[in-house]
Amino acid sequence: MMDKNKLNTEVQRASRAKLLLDEPLFVEAFALLKDEYQTAMFQTKHDDDAVRKALWQAYHITDKVENHFKTVMETGKLASAQLNQSNRIRIKSNTPTLSGV
Repeated sequence: MMDKNKLNTEVQRASRAKLLLDEPLFVEAFALLKDEYQTAMFQTKHDDDAVRKALWQAYHITDKVENHFKTVMETGKLASAQLNQSNRIRIKSNTPTLSGV
């Protein structure tokens, strides 16, 4: 298990990633970029292989960036679950037991 500071950092990063992915301007920017790259790709001439390749790469990089933020969110969810489990174990081990009853 990671240390609690690292887990808390991952939870905070997940929160920020979610804010970005839910931000309408962020969503709009990625949709606009993908649309522009796709349109430009289809408008290339048959012998513009280098341009088409660069546009194809740019188009797919937008997916990679979005997926990075989604991965950060998922990592934060796992970190949060680990923190919750750690807290439950700590609380359980600190709970006094009734002995001699």
